[in-house]
Amino acid sequence: MMKTRIFSLSLCLALAACTTRAPEAPTAEVKLVTTVSGVDDLLAYHQSLRRLSQQELARELQTLNARQGGGAMLAMQKAMALGLTRDANDLARAQVQLGTVLHASDTDADANALKPLAQLLVSNYAEMRRLSESAEKAGVQARENQRRLDQLSEKLEALKNIERTLPGQSK
Repeated sequence: MMKTRIFSLSLCLALAACTTRAPEAPTAEVKLVTTVSGVDDLLAYHQSLRRLSQQELARELQTLNARQGGGAMLAMQKAMALGLTRDANDLARAQVQLGTVLHASDTDADANALKPLAQLLVSNYAEMRRLSESAEKAGVQARENQRRLDQLSEKLEALKNIERTLPGQSK
């Protein structure tokens, strides 16, 4: 009897050790942060820029370039507009604009408030430039491969024509 109890108890313990608890759902909380630093205005501005055609975007860039002063906010606006032109050179110019915000003195309250957004845009634009360069290299390689394929096809056709003209070949 004692052996049966010990056996059943050990069996229960063994079964309990084999079971695992279901993972608990993550309980991360998302906190909404409101700002008064102009970030909200810049995000709204970026959304309005995304709706513009390339011609309208070029006019907006001319308007921004004509404005004097403006500090960090103007630099951010220029960078956002330049980032949407789909030009690798403009992405580099946008990163320069963002660099002025990132390297502004600590006494510039506007720039300090915009530094996290500027850092995000710098990394985003760097990735866009990397992808653009990668796509350009892939395009060049694809054109080169197509050229080689065309050359090989021409050689193959020439060999077929030579084979057809050989005497004694069945047609």
